[in-house]
Parts: sequence; C-alpha cells; structure tokens
Amino acid sequence: MRVWQSVRFRIVFGFFLIIAPLVLFLIYNNLYATRIVREQISVHYSNLMNAQVAANDEILSSTSEFLVQLGTVNDSEVLSLKTLPVDDADYTLAKVRLNNRFILDLSYYKMVDTFFVYMEKDGNPLFATQNGSKSPELDTMLREYSQNIARHGAPEDDKWRIVTLPGDDHYLIKAQDIDLGMYAGALVEVDALDKALTKFDVGPDGAVYIMDGKGDLLTSGPVPASQDAEFRQAVLEMKDPVDTIPYKGKKYLVLSQPSQYSDVRYVIVTTEPYILKNLPFFQKMLYYWIPLISVLVVTGYVLFLQRFMFGPLVRLIRGMRRLGHGRFDVRLPAQTDGSEFSIMATTFNQMAEQIERLKIDVYEEQLRVQKAEYKHLQVQINPHFYTNTLNIIYNLAALKDFKSVQKLSLHLADYFRFLMHSHRSVVRLENELRHIEHYLEIQKLRYVDKLDYEIRVPPKHQACEMPPLLLQPFVENAILHGFNQREQDGTPFVVLISSEDDPESPDRIVQVTIQDNGPGFPETMLEELRSGKYMDGSGEQHLGIWNILHRFKMLYGDEGGIAFRNGPEGGAIVEVRLPFARSSVLDDPLSPEGEEPDMEDEFDAYDVGSR
Repeated sequence: MRVWQSVRFRIVFGFFLIIAPLVLFLIYNNLYATRIVREQISVHYSNLMNAQVAANDEILSSTSEFLVQLGTVNDSEVLSLKTLPVDDADYTLAKVRLNNRFILDLSYYKMVDTFFVYMEKDGNPLFATQNGSKSPELDTMLREYSQNIARHGAPEDDKWRIVTLPGDDHYLIKAQDIDLGMYAGALVEVDALDKALTKFDVGPDGAVYIMDGKGDLLTSGPVPASQDAEFRQAVLEMKDPVDTIPYKGKKYLVLSQPSQYSDVRYVIVTTEPYILKNLPFFQKMLYYWIPLISVLVVTGYVLFLQRFMFGPLVRLIRGMRRLGHGRFDVRLPAQTDGSEFSIMATTFNQMAEQIERLKIDVYEEQLRVQKAEYKHLQVQINPHFYTNTLNIIYNLAALKDFKSVQKLSLHLADYFRFLMHSHRSVVRLENELRHIEHYLEIQKLRYVDKLDYEIRVPPKHQACEMPPLLLQPFVENAILHGFNQREQDGTPFVVLISSEDDPESPDRIVQVTIQDNGPGFPETMLEELRSGKYMDGSGEQHLGIWNILHRFKMLYGDEGGIAFRNGPEGGAIVEVRLPFARSSVLDDPLSPEGEEPDMEDEFDAYDVGSR
C-alpha cells in the first residue's frame, strides 16, 4: 500500500487542509501589515528627501543667479577691477571692498563655502571662504581651475562641477564669465548638502550619503562596509526613486534622488528589520509564534491520533500481517476503554484463536492423509520379480545346481525380508545398498557372465537416512531396459553405484550416482524427466519413476533432488542428492513408539514399470 493511500496520511493531510488556510491567513495578515508600514516609512523618507534636495537645488540655483548678476549690474568694485590696471592703488582697494562684500554674502548664502573672482590680467584669484584653514589649498585649486576656464571658456550650462581638494574634500564649483577677462564663481562643500539628511534615523546598518554619477562617495560621513561599490552600482541602476535591494543576505530599503543642477545623487539606505522595529509583536508573530504554534498544534494532534487511533490501527494491521504469514499465535493487547478498536482487538483475538485451532485440526488431518498416501505409494509394486526368480530356481533345480539354488534362495529371502519392512518411512543407505546387492546377485545368477556391478559408497555415507526402495527401482530399470536394449559386444553390462559429498552443500547433502554402460535414456524421455511431467502426471504409464519422485518430494520438499542425464560415452546416469537431515512430516505422531505393524496388512511387492 502506498503512503498516500493509508488512513494515517489521509487524516493528517485532511487536518493540514483545515489548518493551512488559517495559518496562511495569519501570515498574509502580518505580511500585509509589514508592507503597509514599509510603504508609509518609504513615503515619509521620500517626502523628506525630496524637500531637502529641492531646497539644496534652490540654493544652487540662487547662487548661480547671484554670479550672473555680478556681471550684469553696474557694480563699482567689479567695474574698477575690470578697468583699472593691476598696479593701481584703486585696483587694490576695489579688491579689498569686493572681498568684504563676499564675506557678507557668505553670511546670507550659508551653504556656500567660498566666493571667488579671477582676473586674467592679475592671474591670482580673489576669494572669501568660511574655511580659512584650507586657504592655501583653495588658492591653488582656484588658480588652476580659473586658468583652465580662461583657456577653454566657462561652461555655458547651469550645472555645478565636482572638484576635490587634497584630503578627499569634495566641492561643487560654479564659474561664470562676467566679461573683460573676469570670472566669478562659488564653491559648495558636498558635506553641507546632506547635513539635514544625516539626521534621519536609518539604523546601524543604514547610511545617508551623496555620490556622483559613477557611484563614488562624495560625503565624508560613515558608510557601512556592506554598501560597497557593487551595492552603490545597484543603486545607480534603480528605475524607481524607492526600491528594495537584496544584497549579501539582507534586504535594504533604498531612496535615491538626483540633483537638478549637479551630477550628484542623494541616497538614503536602511534595512527592513530596522524600519519595522516598531512592529515587534507582528514581527514575532510572523517569524516565531505562528510557525511555533502551528508546529505545536500539529504535533499535539498527531500525538493524539497516534495514541488513540494510529497505535491501535498499526497493531491491528501488524497482527493481520503476521496472521497472514502463518503465525497463528499472535494476539493483540487487550483494551478496556470500550472503543471501537477495543472491540476490534477482542474480535481479532477470538478469530486468531479459532483459526489456530482449525489449522491444527487440518494439519493433523493432512498428516494422516500423507501417511496413508505414502504407504500406498510404497506398495504400488507388483510381484513380477518374484515370479521370475522362482522360475530361475526351478531351472537351477532341474539342472541339479543345488549350490546356486541355495545361494539364490538366501538372496531372495533377504530381498523379501527387506520388503516386509518397507512400511518404514526411512531406512539407512547401508540397508538400501544391501537390498540392491541381493537383487543384483539374483540377476547375476540369471545372466552369469553378461552382468556385473560395483558399489563404491564410503562408510561415512552409509548412515544417511532415505526412503526405502528409493534407489533399487533405478537399478532394476537399468537391468530391464539398459541391459535388454544394449548391443551385445561380448562385454558385460555394468551397473556402478557410487557416492560423494555434494559439491554445492558438502555438509548437508550426499550425492548418490547410479550409472550403467547401456544405451542411455531416449531424448524424449530425458526431456519429460527434466520438464517435470512425471511429477505432474498421473503415474500410470511410468509408475516406477513417478512413485520415486513423488515419495522424494513428500519427504524432502525442495531439499536435494533427483537428476537424469546420459554419460558422455553413453549409458544412463541418475544422480540422487540426499539431505542428511530429513523432514519428520511422515512420522506417525499417533502410533506408540516401538509398536510393530500388522504384517498381514503389508504389501511386499512393487512394479517398476518402463522408463
């Protein structure tokens, strides 16, 4: 029976069908709540970031307009720097006044770090900065940058470029051509752009930073190692401003917004567990309590079924299987709870007890039938040999060969004495061979120089037990058919009886071989013998061999066997594999030990029949 066809599977599977929708609903409910919280936090962070980015872009735009206005209005300081020679005292005074103005403007444009102007005729930039400690670096960078735009011209778009000072300080720079070889510009430190964004609570694994269009970091704030260049590249490939990026076993909520006036991108990164920290109950329900409660409920249900249903059912099935395998002594444990399984166990025990008693009665009856059939098979032999032997004695007496008559009479007496005790189930191989020797001696007196025999059986094999008259019919068949059908060439007809340990089971079986030098078995008869037709037939045509095969099967079952073949140089060969240990199925359990049978009821002759 397949697993899914069992009652156990169907009951447990049915329970899962009932409880699974409930568990799935709870999981869906928690996932839905989690998704709502994630979306709300994403919207909140997105709105804050959009507002901050818009404010920063507004500052960059207004600063750009301020630089443009320096070249369009009639500003006395700017006009003086454009028109006066460098060595003029008023030129120097104009530079001082413009520098003071830039310092005042820095207090208004708080995000701007530096204002500067550059005159090609002077070659030195004039700048006012809020970070005086980096004035030498600023002077060098502004001089190089200004000389570069003087050669190539200032960019005409409104974009702010990225420049870097020694020490990896990143700035946005904007330069404006205000005519007559004069350029005005401003610097905005990148770190100043995300001061407001860094106040967002993004957790220990989150970060707020600004990066350029290649994914390189521009802000100096701390960034977790997990948000490496590969992670930032994934941020650049985002199609939506808000998205979830799985990376290195974690899920990150990422908000990204580019600037309108520079090639920078504002990024906010936080982990999903952190944004859901305010939902501990739902988190625990989703990841811990729901699976745990489900496992506990299913385990309790299965244990309950195992105790009150599966256990008794399995014991009943095992008992029925053992009963089917012939173990009629099996009994189920008695139950007193009055349940259906208790009634089934009691009924099963009663049924097994009745079957056991019936099986014993049938077995004893079969023993009686088999014993009767076995005895009947032993007496299916007609007294042809007896009449032939009496004719030989008559002829020898007529010839007055009294010694041969005496010898033949003794052999005949011993021969029939053995037959009179053939009611026994088994005899020793030694006794069977002595009986065969009496038969062959009688035949040898009949045929004189035309018949000879040899027996080669070691003493260790002679104690082997076997059914009586098992080998003698094969010897008699050899005389009746092999001797009569053999072409007479002046050599005697020889019967050889030998034994050896079986090659396959030397410790359990002895192999007895009977062979002659006659013409051998006909091929059609060999085919019938090997195909088992003698065992399946009625035995009327070949009663002798059928008798032997049937008796051997009754006594030994599948142990041992009888094989027929012809020798390579001719002659019939019969191999009998006799087990040392015989079955006791034919021992009469009803007869008292040592009781002598009634000799008047015994039949002492048999008919060998033809091959």
